[in-house]
Amino acid sequence: MNNHLFRTSQLIGVVLFLTWSMSDMTYAQNRRVDLKENLAFDDVLKMAKEKNKLIFLDFGSITCKPCLYIKKEVLTLDSVADFINERFVSVDYNVGKEKDRLRKLYKVEGEPVLLIMDQNGVLMHRMAGKVDGQQLMQRFKQGLDPKNNFVALSKSYAEGNREAKFVLKYLEALHNASETEKMNQVVSKFLEGPVERIKDPDVWKVFHRFNQDLASREMMYMFDNRLEFYKLFGQSMVDGKINKLYSEKSIFYLYGHKPPIDDPKFSIILNYARKTDYPKASEWLCYLVPAEHKYKDWTKVGQEVDQIYSFNILKGRAGSSFKDMMVTQFIMYCNDGKALQYPIRWCDELIAERPVESEQKRLREHKKSLQERALNPEKDKLNWTDMN
Repeated sequence: MNNHLFRTSQLIGVVLFLTWSMSDMTYAQNRRVDLKENLAFDDVLKMAKEKNKLIFLDFGSITCKPCLYIKKEVLTLDSVADFINERFVSVDYNVGKEKDRLRKLYKVEGEPVLLIMDQNGVLMHRMAGKVDGQQLMQRFKQGLDPKNNFVALSKSYAEGNREAKFVLKYLEALHNASETEKMNQVVSKFLEGPVERIKDPDVWKVFHRFNQDLASREMMYMFDNRLEFYKLFGQSMVDGKINKLYSEKSIFYLYGHKPPIDDPKFSIILNYARKTDYPKASEWLCYLVPAEHKYKDWTKVGQEVDQIYSFNILKGRAGSSFKDMMVTQFIMYCNDGKALQYPIRWCDELIAERPVESEQKRLREHKKSLQERALNPEKDKLNWTDMN
């Protein structure tokens, strides 16, 4: 019996060791991608031909956190480094005239953006945004697939391919490349026709994954007929989409740099939230109702926020955080001396709620700043229209 237990413990030990070893190999960071920096692109082309390799360009900057994450945490993984070094001449463009020239040539917007090219500098695949090692490897392998890389999919779409499964794949590539405008155009075009089409499982997949327009006819149709869509696709999937888009838009409108009421879609979204019996609608209205008056009537904003608290809709820490954020909004954008009395009072209420001295000190500083602004509203006035 003891010998059996001993052999069993030995076996478990071996399994655990192998598991640990494989995990360590997956995330080992002994090697790194051989990234040259800011080379003349003619030299890159020459090097690629001499070494018979493809080209990998990394566009970023030394102040971009996602860029630094990829360089320090992803391009230093052994599996990633070995894969890329074997197949690519790799160059990091983080500063300089050549970076600016290539950005214009290849229409690079934002950071980080990763491009795969052939030896002649012809674009094959485009990637953008923060990724982990597994995601990067998947996207590189797609980039090497002549039938499924970004350029091949774009060409197939331009030639008229509108089959649902293909469109879904193409939209994923556009999303991974941060080609948001093009992605929205493709979604809109694909969903043309009778709105009831979104009940079709293949069309639903495109709509659910990529339609981000909360005021779209498809979104409103699903909202109005959500009981039917619950039966078709499940309540969690339907409610998940509604909650995500409404929550994101509500926060965007209240904390954004433009008057929400100037956006024609805002009224559609606000009115739907007002008339629906959807459980979370009251929370969204806490953001949308004050947002209706932002930049137009700050006193009305203050009144609406007070009304929200009188109904006790946002409770506990959520309510306290909301009030704190509204204080910040008034500090950043409001120069109406009368309206500033609202955030001044909110500071006193927050100080009474929060026992931590550092929090109280911050709020006292906010209160002092608001009081000074109320006496001289034009001092240090922020022109928010400059941020449009």
